Amino acid sequence: MLVINEKYGVVLDPDTLTVGESRPGFYKVNLSPIEEKITVLEAAVTDLFNTLDPTTSFNVAQPHREGALSKAGFTTFFMLGVTFGVLAVALIFLALGGA
Repeated sequence: MLVINEKYGVVLDPDTLTVGESRPGFYKVNLSPIEEKITVLEAAVTDLFNTLDPTTSFNVAQPHREGALSKAGFTTFFMLGVTFGVLAVALIFLALGGA
């Protein structure tokens, strides 16, 4: 057995290439605790990748919220466009002597 991490008791069986846990004088190859952590990490990674797609929703979001990010982004940039447009028109009027 190869000791990967002595603090947490993680070992590697070189014959089968499986990772397991160890106790003093006893080595037990069991992947279930590690597989549970990997499952949690994979779910988190999937949720992070879903944030890049505006047509999906988050894992903790309410049901039927697909596309909410796309609508929020459109609304935000629409309002920014209107704001900057009004400011541009106001600056043009001020430059022409409308004060």
